[in-house]
Order: sequence, then C-alpha cells, then structure tokens
Amino acid sequence: MCGLLLGSTANAAYPDKTIRIIVPFAAGGVSDNVVRQVSLKITEQTGKSFVVENRGGAGGRIGYEAGAKAAPDGYTIMATDATFTMLPGIFGNKLNFEHSDLIPVTLIAQMPFVLTVNVNSNFKTLGELVSYAKANPKKINYASSGNGGVNHLVSELFSRSAGITMQQIPYKGMGDAVIGLLGNQVDLMVTAMPTGLPHVNSGKMRALAVSSAKRTSAAPNIPTALEQGVPFVSNNWVGLTVPKGAPKEASEWITKSVLAAMATLDLQERIQAMGAEANLLVGDEYGKMIQSETLRWSEVTKAAGIVID
Repeated sequence: MCGLLLGSTANAAYPDKTIRIIVPFAAGGVSDNVVRQVSLKITEQTGKSFVVENRGGAGGRIGYEAGAKAAPDGYTIMATDATFTMLPGIFGNKLNFEHSDLIPVTLIAQMPFVLTVNVNSNFKTLGELVSYAKANPKKINYASSGNGGVNHLVSELFSRSAGITMQQIPYKGMGDAVIGLLGNQVDLMVTAMPTGLPHVNSGKMRALAVSSAKRTSAAPNIPTALEQGVPFVSNNWVGLTVPKGAPKEASEWITKSVLAAMATLDLQERIQAMGAEANLLVGDEYGKMIQSETLRWSEVTKAAGIVID
C-alpha cells in the first residue's frame, strides 16, 4: 500500500476531512498517475485534501472489493478502469462484490492500446503480421501480464478482429512482458499507450498500430488498426466511482471538481504526455459505458475460453 497526502482541508462544508481514493493497482501505473494528477489539481483549486491508497493484487479484485465494501459516507472514492468491466466475465460469482456496489461518478480519461513488436522484427506493418498469422495459425506469440489481465483480453479481441489465432505467453507482470518483447522472446505485445510509447520513442520497439478509432494526438505518426483494415477499436480508461449509498452531494462535488480540474490546459497537457486523453462522461452516461464494456469483455472471455480458477 502506498499513500500520497495532497493539500489541506479548508472549511466545514463537504468535504470537511480528507477523501481517500483507492487505486486497485500498484503505484506508477497509468490509472494511478491520472488519479494523482487530477487530485493534485483539485487540491490546488479547492484546498481540499486527498490520500491516494494503492491496493494492488489479484488483478484488481482486492482494491475493487475494498472500495465496494467501504463506508458509503462520501469519503472513499474508487478509481475504476477497464479491469472493472473484465472481472465479471472472468470470475463470475466468484467475485466478492457486485458491479452495483460501486456507483459511477465520472469518467476522466481514456488511452488507446498500441500493438508493438521488437525493433528488429521482420514485421514492418500490421498487414504483414496479420498475413503471416493467417498463413501460420498460432505461430505468433504475444506477451501478456498474466492470464485474464487487461492485455490478455485485449490481445484476444485483436485476434478476433483480425481473424487470426495467436499463442499467449503469460508473464508475471507488465514489466516482465516488456522485457520479453525487448529480448525477442515473443513476437507481439498489445499494451496501453503509456506503457509502450516510451519504448517506441526510444527506438527499442516498433509500433504497428494503435487501437483508437482515429490517430491519437500523443503519437499521430502511428496508424490505427482500423485504417489498416483491421476493425480493432478498444481503449483503456480511468474514472471514479463511489460505494453504493454515498451522499448525492459527494458525487456532485466530485463531478464538479473533476470537470473544473480537467478544464485547465496544464492538466490536459500532463495527461496527454502520458499517452492519455481527457474524456469526460458523467453519471448515467459513464454507467452506460461500463455496462456496454462489461458485456463486450464477457463475450470476448467466453469466445476465447478464458478460465481462471
């Protein structure tokens, strides 16, 4: 667990004490970084205080369970990303919480995935990789951060979109998966833009495509999969939820504060530098996105036969 205290409380109006934000992953990931940047900006604008608490482990389940079971008093916020919508399809009734235990407040940002190969790979374009994979089923190996992880499911979605079959090589984490690709132990890695882009920019990886519907401002030179004939469109994202029963005034204050923070140019630039882009959906609209993403990932999990004990 890692904490970061931000700012100081200002007056007796809500919030009149420190707000805890639970991030269901270790410090340093894109969700963690986005949440910390937004928290800092809100503190700068309002004087209110936050503590960011990293509750990693079990693919996000430990953190999400902690958020779902927290007191609904408005002083615990749950940072939520794509894993939240993937867990039901993977674990079903084995989860110790329900989606309905966390109420959507606001989506903050999204970031596409990037399809990368080693810089010395024979595959120069996405078309070359797909053509080879179609002629050689399961000969393409791709790195994942572990069975059932985000990039495992995203890689399987890419396989379905391209009409190919690949072989997963699961690692113990994203860091090990990156090392595997850099060491030419695997052919491909589909990862969040903030993870892959630094290695692309340093010349150690080659980017074949991004998964966004249009080219991303963080890397406008990388073509989309869509424009190369593969209907692969998917994004990771991060937003905020609160435990069911939290006061309405808390959700309203959080929403208002996030919108004000995200309206500032310096915060937009910092988030863009991570390979992410602001994308604000509030309340029910955010909830509808969560529902549709949950359905999609449940279908991918079932089609790929992903089972985790």
